[in-house]
Amino acid sequence: MVIESRQQYKDLVSKLNNKNVFATAVSDDFRYHPAECDPIVVTIKYNSEVYNIVLDHTESESWPKRNDIDLQDLSKVKRFFVDDAKEFYHLTGLKNCYDSKLLSYFNNEKLEKPVLPYVFEHLGASKKQGINRLVPLTKVIQYSESKLNTISQPKNITKPYLKYNKSLKTFAALEKSGLKITMGPFKRVFKNGYAYSNFNILTTTGRPSNTFRGINLGALNKNDDTRNQIVTRHKPGMLVEFDYDAYHLRLLAKILKYDVPSDVSLHQYFADTIYKSSYDEAKRISWQILYGNVKVTEKENPFFYKVDKMSDALWGYFKKHKHFKSHIYRRQFASSNVPDANKNKVLNYFIQSYETEQNIETIRKIQDFLKSRSTNMILYTYDSFLFDLDRTEGLEVILRLKKILNAGSFPVKVKAGLNYGEMQDITERINGH
Repeated sequence: MVIESRQQYKDLVSKLNNKNVFATAVSDDFRYHPAECDPIVVTIKYNSEVYNIVLDHTESESWPKRNDIDLQDLSKVKRFFVDDAKEFYHLTGLKNCYDSKLLSYFNNEKLEKPVLPYVFEHLGASKKQGINRLVPLTKVIQYSESKLNTISQPKNITKPYLKYNKSLKTFAALEKSGLKITMGPFKRVFKNGYAYSNFNILTTTGRPSNTFRGINLGALNKNDDTRNQIVTRHKPGMLVEFDYDAYHLRLLAKILKYDVPSDVSLHQYFADTIYKSSYDEAKRISWQILYGNVKVTEKENPFFYKVDKMSDALWGYFKKHKHFKSHIYRRQFASSNVPDANKNKVLNYFIQSYETEQNIETIRKIQDFLKSRSTNMILYTYDSFLFDLDRTEGLEVILRLKKILNAGSFPVKVKAGLNYGEMQDITERINGH
C-alpha cells in the first residue's frame, strides 16, 4: 500500500501504536552521507502488510512541496527492526531501532544484500543533488521493499547484542556532529561544508572502521595538508584533541589491578624504572613483548609477567571453550571469528574489544555532558578524541572533558589549534588548572 496523504498516514500510525515492525528507508541521494540526506520513501511491514510512505518524490501528489507527514509520529512504534540502524536514524530521527545486519553478524549468519535497480546507478552520474527523487517511484519502492526483505526475523537477541545495538545510536549521534571542512579531497564527497564519519562496527574485532566513499577519517594523511582542511565551526572556536597515553597497556593494568602512575607517561615510566632506555626505545620494547610473544621473568618485568600469565589463562580458556568473551559487554568471540587463532591473536582481539567498549561508554558520557552545550565531539579514533570547542564555553568545558576521559586512571595529552593539521601541545597548561 502506498501512503501519501496525511489521513492515510494518521490511520497507519494508529494501527502501529506499540507494535513491532520491520522498516527501511531510501535516501534522496546515495552518493552522500545519510546525515546530509533526506528520506524519500520509508517502507514498513507489519504482519503481512507492507506500507510505503512517500515523503518527497517528483511523482508524489504533494510535489514540489513536501507533504505534512511527520515521521516523529512513528515514535509510538514499539520497535523497528531495520536493515541499517545508523542510516535509519540519520534519515528519520527515530531511535528505537534494532539492527538486522548487526544481529546477523552476532549470529555468524550471512548478510543479504538488496539488488539496486540499474536506473539508480544510471542517474547517479548526474551532478544534480537529490537525484533519487527522479528515479521512477515504482523503482524506488521496489528497492525499498528489497531492502526490507533482507531483514531477518529477530532471534537470539542477547544482552551483548543490545549493548552493541545501543552503541549504533551513540556512533550515529557522533557522526551527525560532522567536521567543518574548507577545501581538499573532502569536497568531492561531501556537499554542505561538513565531512561525516561512517563508523562500522561489523569488523573482525568490533573495533570500528571509519571510511566513507574512499575517505578514511580514521587514518587521515599527516604528511600533506589534508588535516589542515578540518577547521572549527565556532566564532570564536578551536579544535581540541585528547590522546590517551599507552592506552592498551593501561587497559591491561586496570584488568590486572596493577598500580601504574597516572602523572607520567607509562612508556617513560618503563624507560626509567625497567628498561633504562629512551622513551622511544621503551615503547618499542613494550610492544615487542606484548605482541611478539617475548617471555620475561617476574623479576625482569613484573607488569608484563602478569600480562603473560593473563594471556596464558585467556588462551587456555579459548582452546577449551572455543570462544572468549569481551571484558565489558561480554560479547562472545567464537573460534570461527578468530581465524588462525594463537595466543597473541586472541590477546590482541581481547584488548581491541575492551578498548572499543570502554570508548563507547566514555563517548556516551561525553555526549550526555555536551547535550546542553555548543561544543561538539566530532571524531574518535581508537585512543584519541577530537572536539570542536566553542571558546565562549572556555576552559571549564576542556577541564570537564578531561575529567571524563581520565576516569579510571587513563591520563591524556591535550593538543589545540585552529585546524586539525596544526595543533600545539597544551597538556602542561591544562594540567596546571
